Parts: sequence; structure tokens; C-alpha cells
Amino acid sequence: VGFSMGGSVVLRHAALHPRQTDAVVSVSAPARWYYRGTAPMRRLHWLVTRPEGRVVSRYGFRTRIHHRDWDPVPLSPVEAVPRIAPTPLLIVHGDADGYFPVDHPRMLAAAAADQGELWLEPGMGHAEHAASDALLGRIGEWVVGRAG
Repeated sequence: VGFSMGGSVVLRHAALHPRQTDAVVSVSAPARWYYRGTAPMRRLHWLVTRPEGRVVSRYGFRTRIHHRDWDPVPLSPVEAVPRIAPTPLLIVHGDADGYFPVDHPRMLAAAAADQGELWLEPGMGHAEHAASDALLGRIGEWVVGRAG
């Protein structure tokens, strides 16, 4: 189970290590790297890619960010999804996510074809802070039912 960037990580992990994965749940994940289509993601990219952004990140958020780009760029979430089958896959996304609009989970679900499930949650924002206890319970039940 992964939320936001962690949702991308679990997709990639399952694609690269299928024998280590019993089920995959990706919540509020982007479909592709370097997305800048929303204001929060533009701010995040500024923090990560610009020298002055990294200074703000280091002293304002107490977070160090390496100055080098990914080399090579890792497998994208949407490229990872088709490799996950036959491992059970659940994609959960809120229709009020301010970071990644609903085209992201739809792209992931399309890449999974009939090998994954998509839950578009009405009114849900981004990631674990927006997930209700009821939704987390449903996700837990799904995992137990698929992974045992």
C-alpha cells in the first residue's frame, strides 16, 4: 500500500519484483513523472529542481534534496502497471485531489486493462490525509480478500 509518491513506488516495486508482491494498492498516485499541471506540483518541482528552491527546502522545511536529476529516469507508474498482472491491483483516487487530477488514475486503470480495479472516491482530496477511516477499512478488506 502506498500513498502519493509511495503509490508510484509500490507500482514500480510490484512490476520489478512480482514474486515479492501479493497485492498492490496505489492511492493518489501520479501516472507519470515530472507532472506540473497543478499549482502544488509546480511548487514541488520548483523546490526540487531550482537551486533557490532547494535552499528554501533545506532551511524552511529542513529537507535536503540532491541536486542531480534521476539517471536513468525510473520506470514510470503508467509503464509499470501492465507488468503487475496477475498480482491483484487496486487504484484509489479522490475526485477532489489537488495534486493529480482524475486523468492520472484513469491512465493507470487503462494500462491495467481488466487486471486492476479503480475506485474513484467522491469528495476525496489527496493521499492519506484525505482518506476516511471507512475508506481505509475498505482498502484493508480488499487487501485481505486478495492477498490472504
